[in-house]
Amino acid sequence: MTERRSDGAWEPIARQLRQTDAGLTRIFPSPPNSLCLLDALGHEAVAVTRDSVTQGRELGTRIGGLIGQLQVFDTISRCPILAITGLLNAGKSSLLATYLSPANRPRVLRGVGNQQGTHRFVLWLPKVWWDDPDLLNTLLAFVTNLFGHAPERLSDDPHTAAQQYNGCVLSNSLMRGQTLDADEVDQGSARSPDIDPMSIPLVAYDDNLDALRVGLIDCPDIQTGFVSAADVAHGETVHRPSDMAAQRREQLARIGRLCSAFIVVGKLSSLHDDGLLQILTTLRDAMPGVPRMLAINKIKSRYAPETVAEEAQGLVDRFGLNAVFGAYDYRSSLASSRIPSAPPKMLSGDGEQPIFFELNGAGDNSANRKYLFNLGDRLDAGQLSQASSRSLVLQLKTQTARGLEWLESNQQQRLQQIRDAWQTIADACYEFMAERDASGKATGLRLQASPAIISQMADSLRRTAPMWMRVSLNIDRTARQFQQAISNSAARFTILKSASESVSQFTKKFRRGEGAQVVTPERLAETLRRCDRHDSLEQVPRETLVAECEIAMQRFAEENKTLLDEAELNKWSEQVWQDMSWRDKLWKGTQPLAVVMAPLLAVVLVPFDGGGSAVLVFASTKELLAAAGLAALLGPATTGGEALSIVHRETPWRQLSDLFAIGCDCLGLPRPKTSAQMPVVKCGSSPRPLLVSQLEIKTGSFPPAVQQWDIAAEQLQALRGLLRT
Repeated sequence: MTERRSDGAWEPIARQLRQTDAGLTRIFPSPPNSLCLLDALGHEAVAVTRDSVTQGRELGTRIGGLIGQLQVFDTISRCPILAITGLLNAGKSSLLATYLSPANRPRVLRGVGNQQGTHRFVLWLPKVWWDDPDLLNTLLAFVTNLFGHAPERLSDDPHTAAQQYNGCVLSNSLMRGQTLDADEVDQGSARSPDIDPMSIPLVAYDDNLDALRVGLIDCPDIQTGFVSAADVAHGETVHRPSDMAAQRREQLARIGRLCSAFIVVGKLSSLHDDGLLQILTTLRDAMPGVPRMLAINKIKSRYAPETVAEEAQGLVDRFGLNAVFGAYDYRSSLASSRIPSAPPKMLSGDGEQPIFFELNGAGDNSANRKYLFNLGDRLDAGQLSQASSRSLVLQLKTQTARGLEWLESNQQQRLQQIRDAWQTIADACYEFMAERDASGKATGLRLQASPAIISQMADSLRRTAPMWMRVSLNIDRTARQFQQAISNSAARFTILKSASESVSQFTKKFRRGEGAQVVTPERLAETLRRCDRHDSLEQVPRETLVAECEIAMQRFAEENKTLLDEAELNKWSEQVWQDMSWRDKLWKGTQPLAVVMAPLLAVVLVPFDGGGSAVLVFASTKELLAAAGLAALLGPATTGGEALSIVHRETPWRQLSDLFAIGCDCLGLPRPKTSAQMPVVKCGSSPRPLLVSQLEIKTGSFPPAVQQWDIAAEQLQALRGLLRT
């Protein structure tokens, strides 16, 4: 069994990232919900755009992978894994074979031909690791997650193992969380045609690694211009060599998440090869801070160790290599004087093996010679694991900081999206309520001509009418009955012929867009789209938008109870009668007030004439009087100027603010909570914010247009503090 050692630096960060109560809380819509910070990254409800979703998910995957790596390293803290990689025919497999017992060396594919190349990752474990079920299952689970497929056990038969090295997958050898006995391996299984062999690593064990206290990974050949013979043999599409090399470098970076150190094998003649430089760049960027050693193989005898070390110094400085080792070509008799004796623990076996020693310029006979074979003795296993963990913790902190930036950026974008949507709704509603002059400049606001306001105006005119006109006022009750009947049943009644004619003429003008704005759900939806300059509501389908507009208009017609100021309205009514000529007064005095007010009462008819109840009418007092043909009978004081403006000085602002608030509810947006948050519209010469509505907030029947999430400042501060330590 291995000792459990935990560095602990990453665990508080991981807890903060995974704690739901230390994550994001949904503040809109209700009911509240919570997400841990790790789950929030890339969550569609949190991200504002599709690009942001992709970016967040990539960050979440990286952070989750780093936490998984750190958990594995915590479990195998005394079990570092060294990866051996390099260029084609550089001697990687020969170096790996030096660590193994003679019985297992034949299972390592060696040679210079394409059929002797390494085309899959091969993980060699110490026997003691293999016998530890918890440790082995942890490793297998991590490797499966790393590659996307369960690993395959390397066959004990050298011939079958060679086939596996070259891409043959024995499906019955796949390991799914447990070991397989030798008799369970189907040596005759055919290569699975639907599985990429590069995505299925091979796993084996060797008891000679127990004393060395390391695990090893034999990495696939990576060489520009190299194409796998296995792919050609199976009739597969052969990709460009450069593409294959890039793919294998990417896989090398992925397997680096499991490794504590890297040994890059090359020849002296290839120290400046682009392929070698790309490998060193990949390792430096994928696992910064993890030990990386350069092993130069097959050195000719004419090159002294210090000469080779000097030649490699540029790579040491550029890529931060920890050491450079060299092995002279044992096949050359001239090199025998350069080759030191084998390290004591290296088993000789049947053939000669390359002997790598550190090229430190101390000369051939240095008593302090350091062997690559003894790396486990030279660097304590715990130190290797700690070095890798430090690198992973650094990466975890970096990626977590980026994750926080992503979350904060999305919060800011969401707030801006909501502000843009607020402004869109305010501008769209204002378009219908704004009264403009010939140049298009807004000069005032129209009223939503509700039955309650029309009745209020009629009552005011009746109260302020001359005493001698009271006879006609009694007939006004008939007009009220007419109004109520229209409101309740949409039936058409005839009070007086002149009143009916006025109503008909008035509604026709409204339909033509003269003197007022008749708003339908379709018109409101189109105006919202036109005013949405920042595409804040683009995710709402048109059919849904029209339906939401209809609900908003129905709610506004039912719930808006805004009335005119009685005192100011009476002043206006008095001015109406005062400015009317005696001739007109005599003529009006012989008619029911219903005839005089017929155009105002006609607004009740408009919704039904328009084909449904979800229709709103906006008109100024001046427009109502003009449409009824009454403006010509009145003086300028009652058809324009201060006397007229006092009638609806604040009322339309309250109506506009209520319509805006209901629009937010129905479109699935939170309402502004303070006056400072309210959108601003420009009426006349100065901009003015809308008023905070007092109407009850009601959740819309459609899915919300946005979700708003928040993270507590103290939790954010705590996590940032952990990232600084």
